[in-house]
Amino acid sequence: MPTHVTEPVAAMPEPKSEPSSPPRKRRWGRILRYWGRGVLNAVNLDWFPGRRMLRKPPKATLAADAKAGVNVALLAFPQSIAYSLIAGLPPQFGLMSSAVGSATGPFFSGSRFIVLGPTNATAILMLTGLAATGLPPEQRLAAVPLFVLMVGAFMILGAILRASLLINYISRTVVTGYITAAAALIFVNQIQNTLGFNIGDASTFLGIVTRTVMALPQTHLPELGMATATLLTNWALLRWVPKLPNVAVTIVLMAALGFGFEYLGWHLGYLSGFSLGDLGFLRAEFDFDLVGALAGPALALAFVSVLEGTSIGKTIASKSGRRIDVNQEMYAMGLSNAASAAFGGMNSSGSLTRSVLSDSSGAKSPLTSVFAGLFVLVLMFTIGFGIKYIPTSALAIVVMGIAWSLINQHNIMMALRTTRSDTMVFLVTCGSALLLQIDLAIYLGAFTSIILFLRKAGTPELVEYNFTEDGQLTERGRRRRSVPGISIMHAEGDLFFGSTDIFDQQIRQIIKDPSLKVIVLRLKNARNLDATAAAAISELHGFLQKSGRHLVISGANREVTRVLGNAGTIKAIGEENFFQEVLTNPTLSTRDALKRATEILGRRDAEVRIFIDQNRQKEKSSEG
Repeated sequence: MPTHVTEPVAAMPEPKSEPSSPPRKRRWGRILRYWGRGVLNAVNLDWFPGRRMLRKPPKATLAADAKAGVNVALLAFPQSIAYSLIAGLPPQFGLMSSAVGSATGPFFSGSRFIVLGPTNATAILMLTGLAATGLPPEQRLAAVPLFVLMVGAFMILGAILRASLLINYISRTVVTGYITAAAALIFVNQIQNTLGFNIGDASTFLGIVTRTVMALPQTHLPELGMATATLLTNWALLRWVPKLPNVAVTIVLMAALGFGFEYLGWHLGYLSGFSLGDLGFLRAEFDFDLVGALAGPALALAFVSVLEGTSIGKTIASKSGRRIDVNQEMYAMGLSNAASAAFGGMNSSGSLTRSVLSDSSGAKSPLTSVFAGLFVLVLMFTIGFGIKYIPTSALAIVVMGIAWSLINQHNIMMALRTTRSDTMVFLVTCGSALLLQIDLAIYLGAFTSIILFLRKAGTPELVEYNFTEDGQLTERGRRRRSVPGISIMHAEGDLFFGSTDIFDQQIRQIIKDPSLKVIVLRLKNARNLDATAAAAISELHGFLQKSGRHLVISGANREVTRVLGNAGTIKAIGEENFFQEVLTNPTLSTRDALKRATEILGRRDAEVRIFIDQNRQKEKSSEG
């Protein structure tokens, strides 16, 4: 058999392997942004005010906010140390409040107009509030986190209850009076630090002044010399180089001068420094007795912080044609204080100087406040060790200068010259703050402001009008009538518990003139009726019945009808004497009420009188 020999097949040459391309680098930044956007789109964040801050802002906005944040931080760092001195606390309390408070608040407010952190006006309330507990000075530091947490809780509760409506009824004169008194209290309280002695615990203006005068023989001359040098240096900086951060430069120069004093043997007092071990998280100690002692000062501090912060925000926002949500800002302040308490800081409020600086530095978004807080934190952990070289007397002069700048002569003169109510509110607030505890002054000032408002809103002046022969409505004098009359009484505006005196006044008018037999109460323009107003109308009906007279109601809208129906007032006066408003014909209900009044009288010659609010008539005439 033939044998088939298979020839070996030449091996095919293997293709040359091309050099492998380098592995593609993963762009983690792009990946994170992709998935981050996906998560934000998948989760509904409409409830979260700071949701816009979680999205990537334009580079121009970031640059502008970072620049403004640096400017704010350079001012906030020395200010926070000064406010700690006012409150009688170590420097780290003010610095942590400025860092944590300003970085936390914007995520829950969404507004760029308020920079949160410690302020001088609220620092004095912390001093007096802690002194009111009766704790020794070394134990007060442990009470600070609980105090600040209670302040935040009151703010959050106020935001939930929509307490901004109450704040609208408190005039700015209360804030002016409080800030003026607080400035005076801060000023006299720092005299002891400039002269180098300690007056002990004193929380009232008169108490501080009395103890300071008694301690004057203990004046330490090196401290007085340092205070004088600080005053002259700060004055020179403000006059010749006003663009420099004069507070920071003054403190640095005085710290250097302090080394010279020590070299000459002139010993000074210095601020207490801090280390990382002094900082902590969640150090609040809960004690029911301490909560009771701090409740009043905490409520006053929360109240002042909201008034101060929202008034600043409204002023700055109005310049940009914007508005702020007071309840939302209150909520943000509350959470900011809670975060400050957790990290060992003091109270956070809206700072006037830092908020104005943020706006003037070109802030574009709330990120400015976040950057400022982060920069303060960086400064705190880098140059914070140098705080212990700052002379106490030098910083006291800076604090006194800040307090002096709070006294606004223009606002004070406006409060004293505008109206008697403003004058009374200012004197009550400022006077009680100087004579009594400053937190009590807040309550007295707010109470006075509300009482005077209710007095204006609840006691309208009524005057009798009638038609002349040519159909003109003119005022007429009171005189006895020989024929039965019908009185049309216009009740305009808010008829709530504070304004029901209008009915008592009208009853007195009716008693003086027995010729009136039927009262037509026209409620077309009445608003906000409550149980007190409904009870007053029922009492008016009962009184008229006893004297043989009648009450007819006309023009009641749907809400007024509901309130009077639920109160049983319609049933009491009779449905035949109640005429609801007809939207298509506003005068129809009054015409029907007049027809019913003439039916009750049984005659056609009854005279019709009209009672209107004289104050409203004057307003309408002035507008015309």
